[in-house]
Amino acid sequence: MTIRAIRPFLLMLLVVFPAPAWANWVASGSFLYQDREFDQTGFTGNQPTLPVRFATLEIRDLNVNGGQQLLATGSTDGAGNFSISVVDASTKTRNIVARILSTSTGVAGLYLSVTNVNGSTVPYAVTSAGFPHSNPNLNMSLGTTTAAIGSGGEAFNLYDVSYNSVDYLRFLTGAFPGSTQALTVQWEPFSGITATNYLGSGVVRVGDPSGYNDTVVQHETGHYARELYSATDSPGGVHHLTNCNQDLRLAWEEGWATFFGQAVRKHFGLPRPQLYVKTTGGAGAGNLDFYFDVEAEEPYTCRGAASEVTVYATLWDVIDSASTPDASPGFDETWDFMAASDTSVWDVMANYIRTATNRTLEDFWDGWFVRNQGYLSQMKQVFSNHSVEYYPTLVEPNDAVATATFVQNNGIPVHETYFKDVGNGSGSPDNDFFKFSTETGILYIIQTNNLQSDANTSLILYAPDGVTQLAANDDRSPGVTSSLIQFTAPTTNTYYVKSFHGAGYGIYGSYDFSITSSVNKTGGTQPPPSIAPNARFTKFDKEQ
Repeated sequence: MTIRAIRPFLLMLLVVFPAPAWANWVASGSFLYQDREFDQTGFTGNQPTLPVRFATLEIRDLNVNGGQQLLATGSTDGAGNFSISVVDASTKTRNIVARILSTSTGVAGLYLSVTNVNGSTVPYAVTSAGFPHSNPNLNMSLGTTTAAIGSGGEAFNLYDVSYNSVDYLRFLTGAFPGSTQALTVQWEPFSGITATNYLGSGVVRVGDPSGYNDTVVQHETGHYARELYSATDSPGGVHHLTNCNQDLRLAWEEGWATFFGQAVRKHFGLPRPQLYVKTTGGAGAGNLDFYFDVEAEEPYTCRGAASEVTVYATLWDVIDSASTPDASPGFDETWDFMAASDTSVWDVMANYIRTATNRTLEDFWDGWFVRNQGYLSQMKQVFSNHSVEYYPTLVEPNDAVATATFVQNNGIPVHETYFKDVGNGSGSPDNDFFKFSTETGILYIIQTNNLQSDANTSLILYAPDGVTQLAANDDRSPGVTSSLIQFTAPTTNTYYVKSFHGAGYGIYGSYDFSITSSVNKTGGTQPPPSIAPNARFTKFDKEQ
């Protein structure tokens, strides 16, 4: 009886005395950062404001706990704007601010942050001006706040540059890198760190002067992308743009990273995507440290695959077109008929090179055709323009004594490659056989020169039976991988030479083969002619 009487009474209390309503209002505004534009001269002096995109946004009350009372969180959109609902139980006057952080904790699926370097690493933050708010149902605009150069601009520029890289990966893969693949960019003024490097495990550490060295940072995110989705065999270490005879694996890794960074800029239509620019970071216009153009291959020029310059220039030519907003919009090189998709390049990187070993530009070539990306004639044209010849020459087939190529003894070189087409454009190792006629007592100088793409020749001289080995040479001298055999013929007959790729990380490459004869009147051996094996073309001397 008592229980039945209490129940309606309780319901009546709920109706007559409802709980007090909480305030519900919207905070809106926008955040920008001050950028520094650049060209091949360094900074141009133009400093536009750009949106702080997809960064964590907090609404706080400065009157409570020194501004530590957090009322609501959210994020900016692609234009740097925010609109955040605030549910607040208090009716007292608050001093409302918006606080932007260089991290993505408020953005679903995005894992990106820019932090300091020393001590406890935390994101940077910029706070708007304070606005009094006493009406619990009044929406509030907090206006536009700009992170200026020297006052947060660097941190949010690095955030924006890095966002482009992970957004490009989303375009390539269909999703942002996951929570275990987060990208962290560390930068701090006066930290004592001068160089920018990828440390691995998703961490790019940026040198003090490089808060606005966008292309330097995007190069490092190329290493990050490779770590997540592909693999490398690069030995690492110091690398120079003027070194045209690098370890093939190092040349591939560094060339890929540069290509990736410039491809990001091209994909998003950013100005001068073909320019890699490093500045000293100084105030004002200029302050150039160095630059290079991946399209024109200036001011650094190399030939062959043993150069990061060749790697990034070749990959760039695979995807660029007349529509690329480079130094000559509306035009492309007369020999470049390729305009392949970025996703085709990425398919090779993620699905073929990832499973290869001793990864070099050779693997990219093979993977391109194994993955059925096509453009065989265009690929030959693009690669050969950089003296990378991953295809047979017209003197093939000559991979046996029976099909040996006849060479005159006049010193005129025969150009060859160590490449055998397996039928789909990709290749396998190749041996080349040559034959020449001799006269008794004549000295013959048999040699290779003009090695490209780490051809690393090795020669064996055979008797007229094509079986008996008479002489052999791998490297003509320490550190020089071209080959030289001096041979005085004991008979007038036909002799054979086998040319094959010596031990190394590559299996392809091109070279010139020649035979010169001279009369050995004194019975001694005449010295070989003056030569310049492994000649390369370089300009300047600047570390990347």
